Amino acid sequence: MTASELTIPKPSPNRPPLKVNLFDYARNTATTLAPLFPYLDEGSIVPCITVQRGGPGRRYGRFQHLNSVDEVIMMFGTAGGMIFVGPKLHPVSTPFDDPKYPFDATLALITQRQLIGKPQREEYRFLCDGCDRRLSVHAFDATPRKRDEDSAGDDLFPTLVEGYRAAQEHNADEENLRCSHCGHLNERFPFETWGWDVYAEQGRVAAKMRAATIAATSPPASDEGSIKGGD
Repeated sequence: MTASELTIPKPSPNRPPLKVNLFDYARNTATTLAPLFPYLDEGSIVPCITVQRGGPGRRYGRFQHLNSVDEVIMMFGTAGGMIFVGPKLHPVSTPFDDPKYPFDATLALITQRQLIGKPQREEYRFLCDGCDRRLSVHAFDATPRKRDEDSAGDDLFPTLVEGYRAAQEHNADEENLRCSHCGHLNERFPFETWGWDVYAEQGRVAAKMRAATIAATSPPASDEGSIKGGD
């Protein structure tokens, strides 16, 4: 192997290196999961902060998440720290109901690497509170855009946007809430607690306002070279 093959290439000029303090970011995020950086295209390493808060009346619900790429989890605030790679199909909930858990909050970093030239897929599987059987499944294409495709910086993380869509569709049909196995009538899934709706809707607003700002500040089309009629 040559020295050039061992050399890490310089960053792309349109993807400058960025850094952020995880705890500073946690103070400002409005969703329980949020990408730290705007790079979501193929080959990108995507670290996401996850912040959950317990307390009276706060309900998160439970679901399973399937991701075709690995998720590396790093916990903060635990004795000695903890880092692990979760299974591709994994349960998602909170530890606050466990009396052995010493805190009323969690803060972690979940990182995945986007595939290059291959499809990615994810699933949300909502579960019955009575028997843990599956109530509904929402599968979606999470394949990142190619690196040479311009997105104007308006990419949104599909895990969050599709989570919002999945929960809306799940809640809209009472047949999804009534378990066909045990008959338990489940409460609607509380996507508002996770903040998926805030992320998706504010992402759309940001993209719309960016486009409007660009249009408002762009110079008018030139009349040079045009042919005008007259008397």
